Amino acid sequence: MKKLILLSLLTLSAHAVELKFIGPCEEGFIMKTQVTEDFPNVGELTIATLSKFKIPFKGTSEGLASAFETPTGEAAIERISEVEYRAYGWCFSIDGEAPDLYPHQVQVTPLTKEITWTFGFARYYKGEWITQCTPAFKVKPVFLCEDKP
Repeated sequence: MKKLILLSLLTLSAHAVELKFIGPCEEGFIMKTQVTEDFPNVGELTIATLSKFKIPFKGTSEGLASAFETPTGEAAIERISEVEYRAYGWCFSIDGEAPDLYPHQVQVTPLTKEITWTFGFARYYKGEWITQCTPAFKVKPVFLCEDKP
């Protein structure tokens, strides 16, 4: 799952938004590009950009279930013990802030500088969800980060 994709779009637009994706195994980005087209919200910008560059994904402007062939559903759940699980998925932030909204609910404005998608996890422990959107690279889950033959 080790990939690095750097995409560059050259246009004469005065406004560009940096779109980055941080995967499960390393703190660095697996994709980074400047988006100069206008989009009304984070969801539409994300889906249009992934589509444009033919990046495999599952989702809509309302949410990203998978990108870069990350697992979904049962395959995205890691059992740590009888009482602890990690459920993996994609979380986003806009200019360093993680809104408590779906991507299609967050506007892209002329002031928007950066949108970052991070593959992370929610931690379930003893019957409660106690964290959400912890970057997966902090634990480097073996089922995602070990090189497979």
